[in-house]
Amino acid sequence: MTKEQKQANTDYFNMMIGMTKEGGQYIWPDANEKYVVKNGKFIAKKSALTKIKNITLPSFHSKLIIK
Repeated sequence: MTKEQKQANTDYFNMMIGMTKEGGQYIWPDANEKYVVKNGKFIAKKSALTKIKNITLPSFHSKLIIK
């Protein structure tokens, strides 16, 4: 995946965090994963967070917390 593609994914997930209310859930149907938004971060199982890490820039990874 190119840096530009990872940047686009990073922008998308930042937007999803911003649009989801505190305690709300973001569902990623294709990956069959769900994420809870808390304090401007995604909280999920390690396997779910790994899927996002694989397609985003490292600067975004600080917003991913293991449940």
